[in-house]
Amino acid sequence: MARGDYPDRAPGKTHGQEHITAALDRALLDGRLAHAYLLTGPVGVGKATLAMEMAQSVNCVEQERPCGDCQQCQRIQRGIHADVQLVAPVEDERTGRLRTEISIDQVRSMERSAALGPYEGRCRVFIIEGGERLSTEASNALLKFIEEPPPKVLILLTAVNEEALLPTILSRCQRLELRRLPEDGLAEILSREHGVSSDDARLLARLSGGSLGWAVAAATDPRVLEQRQQRLDDVLSAVDGGLERRFQYAQELAFQYGRDRSGVQEALSLWLAWWRDMLMLKEDVADLVAGPDWLDSLESRAGRFSREQVADVVREVVATQQRLEQNAIPRIALDVLMLALPAAQA
Repeated sequence: MARGDYPDRAPGKTHGQEHITAALDRALLDGRLAHAYLLTGPVGVGKATLAMEMAQSVNCVEQERPCGDCQQCQRIQRGIHADVQLVAPVEDERTGRLRTEISIDQVRSMERSAALGPYEGRCRVFIIEGGERLSTEASNALLKFIEEPPPKVLILLTAVNEEALLPTILSRCQRLELRRLPEDGLAEILSREHGVSSDDARLLARLSGGSLGWAVAAATDPRVLEQRQQRLDDVLSAVDGGLERRFQYAQELAFQYGRDRSGVQEALSLWLAWWRDMLMLKEDVADLVAGPDWLDSLESRAGRFSREQVADVVREVVATQQRLEQNAIPRIALDVLMLALPAAQA
């Protein structure tokens, strides 16, 4: 599925982040909101949802904000509010492909818009989706913008890997860390708000790894689970195959990375989950396996690997994710990962 098919924004309000929303409510009531925030956490925990709610809160005209019903809230929710701007990689006019970085021109466009002041609301809000994708030049320009923002401007950066941001940007943003949702709470949300049966809700909650965005998408779009199965098949093909198959798979992922950066990171997250579950099996704690649908594939291959080998692969997958976020050459980073896999056995 293409990028954006199940975004970090789940339908409805922010769930399971009361440690953040309560503090923001107090700051809004007291007029103490910072001018720049970093919303960080794993994919699908609601960073974009929270950013949208913050944009509504500073523009809502009702006493309890955000109300979700006034014209300001509704226009922001529909993505047509003149004062709320989403900043993300855009399509390259020459190739037609989605760029992998946020450019300095996009940051400069933010600056020009901010200088004009609010047009239809109380505050201009800039939501920078995936702050780790800022180019070096864009990062430096954003730093200057954050240091001296115009009045009535709110800057919201979302990031999965905050370490990829400039330390000086981090130091000038108030950090909000969103957490994964517990299985029981997530299953309850799926049943109560999305009409999912209790059995299916429990399964999706477990498969989601605490990501409400993924769970809601999987409950409403069969392609999400189909894509997960295809990615699992790719994992097993690489695990069982020789170097030729592994390098072929690395090539496929590297090619995809140029068009769908987040999709490759999602594929690597599945790699990480499968090998993490293999480690749980090697530690004799099978009840902690997060993917019950792939337990058979784990058990049939567990005898091939030592605990140390599995732990090494887990560390290498994490390192590969970080290298890609730091703009390493995708083919080299993925080839290194394939070389780190234990040798296939008959």
